Amino acid sequence: MATVHERIYIEAPYTQAVVAFERRLGIAVGADAGICALTLVLPTLAGHDVARVATAATQRLAAEANYTTRYAITWGSGSVDGVPTPGFSGTLTLSAGESYHETRLEMNGSYKPPGGFVGDLFDDAVGGRIAHASLSALLDEVGRVLHHDHEEVEAAKAVARAAD
Repeated sequence: MATVHERIYIEAPYTQAVVAFERRLGIAVGADAGICALTLVLPTLAGHDVARVATAATQRLAAEANYTTRYAITWGSGSVDGVPTPGFSGTLTLSAGESYHETRLEMNGSYKPPGGFVGDLFDDAVGGRIAHASLSALLDEVGRVLHHDHEEVEAAKAVARAAD
């Protein structure tokens, strides 16, 4: 099993980010679990990324601290156009950042490289970088969605204040 750890900071308050994040994870209001589509990216040296859409199962987990929300996330392995993709099992943690306007998003998990012994060798040589790039792209995409939602909320607040 190979492990991954990725972290990004998002310009959005934690309380707004949780609502937007759960919507992105497919967790309906009042529910504890959901299903969402995620795009995994395999960067190539030629600059033509190979993308695979994975269907992920998500579930809210018990919080370990105030202003922290944790989620389990898993998706199965498969092959798209002959490119094997490992399954993944891990956690996503959303927590308040250093200021009101910042939220930290972390992903920790593990995957089993496809292809047995040969897959393990490939992962040692190249696959770890692929996993890092894919998960970084995933977190960046989620971060953009959360930041966009935050900007919409703040714009609506400004309009309401101007109307008063």
